[in-house]
Amino acid sequence: MRKLSEMEANKEMDKQPDYEEEFVFLDLDDCLYSDIPPNAPFVLSGLDTLTPTLQIGNHLKLIGEYQETVGTCYIFSESGPSLNEKCPTDQNHVPSKEVKPLASLQKILKFKVCTEDGSKANVADD
Repeated sequence: MRKLSEMEANKEMDKQPDYEEEFVFLDLDDCLYSDIPPNAPFVLSGLDTLTPTLQIGNHLKLIGEYQETVGTCYIFSESGPSLNEKCPTDQNHVPSKEVKPLASLQKILKFKVCTEDGSKANVADD
């Protein structure tokens, strides 16, 4: 077994990132999707605060707040059928899809529309 010199050990430690990766689920259910144009530029700021903001385009500002999930929330990615999969003649055949886990999270960032005076708009719960 070979011992690492102090310089080699420091190099190994430098390879490790100085940050921890964390995923955030943005819940926009209380927002009107018709107000959000496709491919609109956005700025998400204040993630380290209690009320992060999401500015979409030049006119739509949303204020968020973190909510704890009940249990763990899992996020998956879905890919369509492979190009190699032949189109079957059976009308009832459903093409297979591949689902891969991306992340798990304990908090959701729920956004509401911000009014002109800077307060959150009241949206009736269903």
